[in-house]
Amino acid sequence: MKDSYSLLVVDDEAISRKHALEDIRWEKLGVEELYEASGGLAALDLIRRQRPDIIILDLRMPGIDGLKVLEVMKEERLEGQVIALSGYSDFEAARKMLASGVVVEYLLKPASEDRMFEAVYKCVERIEEKRLVRQIREQEKTAAKEEHLDLKLPMDRKKVLIREAEQYIRENYAEKLTLDQVAQQVYVTPAYLSRLFSEIDGMGFSDYLTKVRMEEAKRLLHTRRKKIYEIAEQVGYRDVKHFMRVFRKLEQCTPTEYREKNLLKSFGIGEEKR
Repeated sequence: MKDSYSLLVVDDEAISRKHALEDIRWEKLGVEELYEASGGLAALDLIRRQRPDIIILDLRMPGIDGLKVLEVMKEERLEGQVIALSGYSDFEAARKMLASGVVVEYLLKPASEDRMFEAVYKCVERIEEKRLVRQIREQEKTAAKEEHLDLKLPMDRKKVLIREAEQYIRENYAEKLTLDQVAQQVYVTPAYLSRLFSEIDGMGFSDYLTKVRMEEAKRLLHTRRKKIYEIAEQVGYRDVKHFMRVFRKLEQCTPTEYREKNLLKSFGIGEEKR
């Protein structure tokens, strides 16, 4: 979810505004910026200047009412998730607005705290869905550009990119590294970096990271100074059981067996006689 959201309450009744702004724990939904307006004109001014994410809008107010505010918002393409507040007499108009997507939720006055809370939560969900769709679309454009770039990028440049990624991994293997993090460091998408690892190194990102971690683990196992679980954590494994499974799969022995064999070799024990 986004770090925080902004909420505008538009109502000509001061008591209703005070109730909506002060009696509900909006911070539980990540709503931290709160605004209020007592009429349509002030509301439009705030919407233009502050661009609130969510608007609780009373449809019936003196002067410029909520219906006019919605009309102007549509004309000026002012974004904002709107929750309409009004009585039974406006239900048919509100139903049409709900169908058109202009209004997210319609609440009858007086609306309970729980009703308003749930309506705002629904708006937050919609904002996050839109953000996610936008991110996916941006990545698919980016991906298309990189596919085009890949056709022109010479092999030596690809090798430079992968070496930069490898260097970052070797310097940060003890952290909880992800493909996304490394890709950000070399300014390419995760999918493109994954392809480069396969093309240049003949192995995936995860395999390369594991290789680096295991090489460091073997180096540390050459002495008895550190315990197995300490070595596991030092090379990036918070779960020592996972570290031991991976080590045994790659080295065909446990970390302790590896350490003991190498200590024996250092004393000349176990070597074949010439």
